[in-house]
Amino acid sequence: MRVMWSVVTALLVAMLFGIIQSELQEGALVPDTDTQDKASENATPTPSSEHEDDNSLGYTGSRLRQDDSPPRIVEHPSDLIVSKGEPATLNCKAEGRPAPTVEWYKDGERVETDRDNPRSHRMLLPSGSLFFLRIVHGRRSKPDDGSYVCVARNYLGQAVSHNASLEVASK
Repeated sequence: MRVMWSVVTALLVAMLFGIIQSELQEGALVPDTDTQDKASENATPTPSSEHEDDNSLGYTGSRLRQDDSPPRIVEHPSDLIVSKGEPATLNCKAEGRPAPTVEWYKDGERVETDRDNPRSHRMLLPSGSLFFLRIVHGRRSKPDDGSYVCVARNYLGQAVSHNASLEVASK
């Protein structure tokens, strides 16, 4: 049988380890000293540093930060009908701690924005919304009409918005 570890599983194990460790420190659990001595004989020492309790994944020592939270979408995008060449915005706002990163997908494919390509006509706004300088609908470039979702991610997980369709109005 093959066991697959996911990020969530690893975080749950880390949280459980942190709870057990804190209870040991508070004296709520009495450690088995024979097992602990044998385990420490085989343990590899880790280098000490001034910031050993800090890291970028939101851990403090072996515990998760209590105020960290997975992303959640608090403003979902709405369907739009826009004329070719006009600007448009698909709104998306996500919350979480640490602040989640937001990516957009159109019909299942990641949307290229100005952060990927400075010449793109799509901009990812600081709020997480997707701004179109002008709606494209033609033969020379991939049309903007389609079904969009925003995905917010941080180290605790991800949240996906509702689908929003962008339709190019015929004149």
